[in-house]
Amino acid sequence: MKTSSPADLAVAFRSLPRRLETSGEDAPATARSAAMSAVEAAISAAAGLVGSSASADAVAAAIIERRPEDWSDSDLTLLQSNADSAARAIRTLADADD
Repeated sequence: MKTSSPADLAVAFRSLPRRLETSGEDAPATARSAAMSAVEAAISAAAGLVGSSASADAVAAAIIERRPEDWSDSDLTLLQSNADSAARAIRTLADADD
């Protein structure tokens, strides 16, 4: 798996609330709740990694503010994993809407 750039990851985190809001509008409440919890957990984990508050916008801002040379491969891999987990939860929610 290729790790996204910090700028790509910032965009991914910033888009999570909108994507969650527009996915699975007719999905069962349990599916919406599970997806919301998974997205919140991914954002919280990312916030811990970048030292921000646990909101998608705060995580994105912290990612952008960090200088490129201050990123380690492991940090980027962990952020990518968190973004991927949230995206999977949103896709699962969208699938439950079908």
